[in-house]
Amino acid sequence: MEETDRILERVASIRPDRALDVGCGCGSFTAGLSPHCREITAIDSSQTLVDRCKKENSRPNIKYLCMDGRNIRYPDNSFDLVLERMTLHHIRDWERALSEMTRVSSKHILVEEPIDDPRSEEKKNAARARELLLALQNEAGFSHYEYLPTDTLTQYFRRREISIESEIIRSDKLVDFDQFFSSFDEFAEKSSRKEYWLDRLEVFRQELDGGKLCEEDVVFIAARKS
Repeated sequence: MEETDRILERVASIRPDRALDVGCGCGSFTAGLSPHCREITAIDSSQTLVDRCKKENSRPNIKYLCMDGRNIRYPDNSFDLVLERMTLHHIRDWERALSEMTRVSSKHILVEEPIDDPRSEEKKNAARARELLLALQNEAGFSHYEYLPTDTLTQYFRRREISIESEIIRSDKLVDFDQFFSSFDEFAEKSSRKEYWLDRLEVFRQELDGGKLCEEDVVFIAARKS
């Protein structure tokens, strides 16, 4: 998105001694955080992704580990900052993961998640496109669930009497069809029905009939334990 990334902006202002990145993926975003942290531990449940992180995004102050965010193997209050970026909607038991994040943080918890807002035809088209991509990803073994409502996330912290700031960042920037589905071929290869999925994609392209797709909106939450 063209907006300043809220997590990066907040991490730069906090400058934590010890940070934990939950669901680091390929590690590119984690690497971007490294100048603002003394030490980062970055975890992902995929050993393949962790190996890729070490190869492509190694930094002297980052330690990459294969670890499930629902069972973070660190004591309470181990990190002064814990964050996740676009990770919770990949976890069926997301609340358990968020509870673990809260447990191992001594102060700051940052959350950034995509949200749905069908306010335009482009947004509605993008939602349909995501349904297709989600179905393929699930068949290919890449867990991906419905986006979490903003109220669900904010109420999680309020029930625990943890103070929060929240912001919805909206974008109406158009996304090219091929860019939106840039990973589709890769996931189709991992499925057992490659040609079926490629045919589904072509049918969807025809159904759109030139209709446009749009970037996702996101909710940013900065929580702080007293």
